[in-house]
Amino acid sequence: ALLERAERLLDCFGWNGVAMVEFKEDAATGEPVLMEVNGRFWGSLQLAIDSGVDFPSRLVALAAGGPAGGLPPTWRVGTRTRWWWGDVDHLLARFLRPASSLHLPPDAPSRLRALSAFLTATLRSRNEVLRLDDPVPGVLETVQRFTQVVGR
Repeated sequence: ALLERAERLLDCFGWNGVAMVEFKEDAATGEPVLMEVNGRFWGSLQLAIDSGVDFPSRLVALAAGGPAGGLPPTWRVGTRTRWWWGDVDHLLARFLRPASSLHLPPDAPSRLRALSAFLTATLRSRNEVLRLDDPVPGVLETVQRFTQVVGR
């Protein structure tokens, strides 16, 4: 039903191409509410690619006159990605700020468990940006982070 709503909305704009249409459930009514429409790939795109579904390559093939196709015959279930600098920010907040200022839920893990989760994720997840096969984005993001810290 949401897919049909999203398609009708995009049809109203005469949209042709990639779009992310986001709905959130209204807690009071349980009804989905349109939140936003973005004419771009979604933020978790790298996870799909790492799992074996390369949407950008498929779009290029389609634009070049190839078949649209459906989902590829296989993809990897259980693939994990992470944004390393975001995880570092979370860990720093947990260790450098009092828990009361973070507005954590009552069942939030302890600082030690947060550290353990950070280290475990480092070992079992692929990084979204820091990659040996394409180091420039990760290097640029790291330089930007350090530049922000020095500029404070």
